[in-house]
Amino acid sequence: MCAAAAVELLVMQGLEQAVARWDDVAAVLIDATGTMTGLDGWRGPLIVVGLAADAVLTWQQAEQLGADRVAILPDSAPWLANYLSCLRSPVSGAGVVGIVGGCGGIGSSTLAAALAVSAAKRGVRTLLVDGDPWGGGMGLLLAADEASGLHWPELLRASGAINPEQLAASLPYFAGLAMLSWNTDTPGSNVPFGSAQLGEQGPTAVGEVMRAARGAYGLVVVDVGRTPDAFASLARHCDGMGVLVTGRARAVAAAASIVASLPLKPAVAIVRGPLHEGVDATMIAAAVDLPLVGTMPRLRVAAEARGFQQLSELVRRRPMRRLTTSLLQWMAGEGTVGAHGQPSGSMVGGGR
Repeated sequence: MCAAAAVELLVMQGLEQAVARWDDVAAVLIDATGTMTGLDGWRGPLIVVGLAADAVLTWQQAEQLGADRVAILPDSAPWLANYLSCLRSPVSGAGVVGIVGGCGGIGSSTLAAALAVSAAKRGVRTLLVDGDPWGGGMGLLLAADEASGLHWPELLRASGAINPEQLAASLPYFAGLAMLSWNTDTPGSNVPFGSAQLGEQGPTAVGEVMRAARGAYGLVVVDVGRTPDAFASLARHCDGMGVLVTGRARAVAAAASIVASLPLKPAVAIVRGPLHEGVDATMIAAAVDLPLVGTMPRLRVAAEARGFQQLSELVRRRPMRRLTTSLLQWMAGEGTVGAHGQPSGSMVGGGR
């Protein structure tokens, strides 16, 4: 299987034998019937491999070692071969950027979609991810709900490694933009990332999807939503966060609570008008303890934008074009945002 996946297999009794090539080790496979020393310092993927006749021993060994995965051969051979092939193409520098609303109904989904559309128009291979299972589906926002492809419910029930290009080929694709949204055709099929129906598989599946997305796209824009499940499952996979805030007192207080709940990632504020007299965007950003990256105009079309064509028209307008440009520059490490809000290096890949 390693030969077929073009991955070199080093066979040894202990990891200390691999010191000279430590940087080349992408994963460790443990023979369920053998022994391996030097595992205490290993923090990468650990897979216990055994034959069907040794299945009980294999699972016991995996539990004792705290292994990430188990491969029972020969049944798990296709999965393991695919997993090994993914090791040949480690995650690129593709960026994952989350957009979250400081309060409900502020237009964060519109901003996320506008940013993704803007990036796609610039030639970046872009994926727009919907993090809200009860938000109605990003496909409806883009008027692309009839585009064929997989949605979150199917992917959350998948097991094993996901090949980046297979993920890209399976998702709905509309007007140059890939989407990962929720199923609007089957009521009740959408469950939160942390739902008991998914068990421990939910977070693992989300991690596999996001890992594959990094490998397939130049930019991933996540409409994170405002639920604890979304923060725990999706926000932690983002390289940076943009928080949309308005100038109303209660909205600022709500946004401050949201900011305090986010993972420790570089973050910036986007302020949406209109603002009261004597209050400017910098003051609002300072109130939520974030550097300001730009302002989002309160345009009627922004709240009512439905369909790719309307969003395309929106991002062509100077105020929104200025904002999306500022966000993309921030992601690329080119902006003038304060140091605590500046990501290290570029978060925007070239798009393959």
